[in-house]
Amino acid sequence: TLPAASEVTLGIYDITGRLVRRMTHGRLPAGPHRLDWDGRTESGGTATAGVYLVRLEAAGGRVEGKVVKSE
Repeated sequence: TLPAASEVTLGIYDITGRLVRRMTHGRLPAGPHRLDWDGRTESGGTATAGVYLVRLEAAGGRVEGKVVKSE
């Protein structure tokens, strides 16, 4: 949930820090938002099973987490 309209970048990265998929990049309005990763890479291929890093940058802050993609 964004408290105010903000520039937002949300990306999925492999464990080496390489961008696998950019989920969004641009301005979003205030309020709740939801994005679901379909397990695909930027080029449209299927990402391999494993641990991925998720990085959200918005409103001058950054939050990171991990997700596990199964087969």
